[in-house]
Amino acid sequence: WHALKTWLATQPDWTITSDNGAFLQAVAKTPLMRFRDDVQLRFDADAGVIQVRSSSRLGIGDMGANRARVEVLRQQVAGKTSGS
Repeated sequence: WHALKTWLATQPDWTITSDNGAFLQAVAKTPLMRFRDDVQLRFDADAGVIQVRSSSRLGIGDMGANRARVEVLRQQVAGKTSGS
């Protein structure tokens, strides 16, 4: 959890807006159009899971941006990304 939060803080398109220990809220910008999307992460230490919610602020569809964002987070937790 701490490694994921540290990684998020270094990402250029992410801004952490709230962090109370087990709950983190952030704004992520999409690469092409720079839309701002809201992301919430909650660490449940007892269950050993991180719950993630990623939602677009505008529009009807997101062209897969939220799903891709969650997958990048999943890979980061699993240690499968290069840190970019």
